[in-house]
Order: sequence, then C-alpha cells, then structure tokens
Amino acid sequence: MSSNSSASAAAVRSEYADDPDFRELLEEFTAAVPERRQGLIDAHRANDQKGLRTRAHQLKGAGGGFGFPQLSELAAELERACEIHDPVGTLSALEAVVDYLNRVTV
Repeated sequence: MSSNSSASAAAVRSEYADDPDFRELLEEFTAAVPERRQGLIDAHRANDQKGLRTRAHQLKGAGGGFGFPQLSELAAELERACEIHDPVGTLSALEAVVDYLNRVTV
C-alpha cells in the first residue's frame, strides 16, 4: 500500500477552509494526517482489527468535526468492515481512507 498512490488526484479541503476561526485547527488536523494514516496502515499490517476499528472510529468523528464529511463516511465503512471481520472489505475501505487522507490539504 503506497502512501503516495494518489499524488495526481484532486486535493481535498475542509468545508471550513475559508473560515479564519478554523484555520489553526485545520492546520493542526492536517499536520496530524501522516501519523493518523500510518497508524491505520500499521494496525492493518499487524492484523490489529480492534486497533484499526478504533482508529477508524476516531477518524469518523474527526472528519465531520473538521469539515471532511466524506472522510467520516469512508472511516465509517472501514469501521463496519472491521466489526464484521471482512478482510476484503477492510482492505478496500482502508485503501479508500488512505487515498482520501493522502489528498487532505489546508
């Protein structure tokens, strides 16, 4: 799984990107994206379904709170796949979340 697989895809900005009151929070969220992404990948590689589900759940909440509703939807799909122990669905959902995170920008 490449963390740069979507270098040519369109960047994703928060719904709050033009709100000066959110600027600092969005910068902090964006700065944490590489660590969050790697945590998901590491949990999957370690076959840590509980850890992966927990990280997906956290992203589901953070996505909406920071103005990334599609991230919330993708993370919810990953969380569901982990809950039902669907390895194919988990990998597919993880790839979608990672792709999205690769495109997040301030």
